[in-house]
Amino acid sequence: MKILYITLENLSLHKGSVVHIKEVIDGLQKRGHQVGLIASASSKNKNVYHFYNIHPMTLFLLNFIDFKKKLYFISSLLLFLRLFKIIRHYDIIYARDFHTVIIALIPRLIFKKKLVFEINGIANEEQRLKGDRIVNRVFAFLIRKAENIATKCSDRIISVTPQIKTYLVQYLGCPSNKIEVVGNGVNTKIFRPIHDEDLLLHWKKRLGIMEEVAVIAFVGNLALWQGVNVLIDSAVTLLSKESKLKFLIVGEGVQKTVLVKKVLNSGFNGSFIFTGMVDYRDIPILINIADICVAPFILKRNQETGVSPLKVFEYMACGKPVIASRIEGLEFIGTEGVGYLTEPGDTTSLEAAMHDLLHHDEKRVSMGQKGLKIASERFSWEYKVAEIQRIMEQLA
Repeated sequence: MKILYITLENLSLHKGSVVHIKEVIDGLQKRGHQVGLIASASSKNKNVYHFYNIHPMTLFLLNFIDFKKKLYFISSLLLFLRLFKIIRHYDIIYARDFHTVIIALIPRLIFKKKLVFEINGIANEEQRLKGDRIVNRVFAFLIRKAENIATKCSDRIISVTPQIKTYLVQYLGCPSNKIEVVGNGVNTKIFRPIHDEDLLLHWKKRLGIMEEVAVIAFVGNLALWQGVNVLIDSAVTLLSKESKLKFLIVGEGVQKTVLVKKVLNSGFNGSFIFTGMVDYRDIPILINIADICVAPFILKRNQETGVSPLKVFEYMACGKPVIASRIEGLEFIGTEGVGYLTEPGDTTSLEAAMHDLLHHDEKRVSMGQKGLKIASERFSWEYKVAEIQRIMEQLA
């Protein structure tokens, strides 16, 4: 098949959505498909058959709106125009979010192309979380209308969680048989146990961590719904009992300034390491120097959408025990012995779980080995891309 993947994401950034895009495209190409991509990036993407880069910053327009909205508007316009030029060369359009479905609506109808809509969150609910101001409510209403149009105009929908599928069926009236659930995955060739002790020790020293010090790690977007503030509160309690312990927080996000200030006020500033954004190739090393990895999601936002977090699968693929919140989509962590589930937002249960694993080496190893096996068998990108291919083949 010839597949055109369209998105407004900037592929130059290191974040989960970009990892997802690149893994799906790379996986489809390895399965013999020709994949084109329209996206934004600072350099050529070598993993696709054709990469049609959009450069919104090269246009000087719309000075009456802010810079971010200007880029979004221009990117949308360029995507729309580009589609008219190249869409005829492809069999199926794969749109990552509702924006791109709407933008592709007229071109794909004119050229009679099938369209697959991938939905990774409920955008109108995320807009509501920004506050109860009238402008937010208006935007949320408009986004919901756009999401409704996107679901109706798509030939197939790929939902990243069962909860998002339920939402589409119950609140947007989408037929259940039109939606397939395909969660996130992990590249087990990149994320794997590293047994090079010299390399791991080098990285510990580079981060200022003594060899005998235990490490608890969080990797991901520093957004409110990730629960890193809960982790810090739990860590402070634990650090009052444990002297040889460091918390490694890998990533960037809107909450970083608040979180750093919280740590400074805790009295345990020296026990936390904020790495900021790091090269994607270094993340497996940072996970491997950890003894325990955490994903302390809060209920807000997550209880509506469920979760299929890249970070958890990456932790598992590196053979690390996982402590995560009891959120729909992560039940297997408890039932299959991959780690511990704690109540969302409960600092006491999170602290207790971390304390227990720190003092039970065999349990950490056992949980890590179970997670590694499950990641390889059920959460590899090869398995996920095979599901996506099956869905598109039904339309071809």
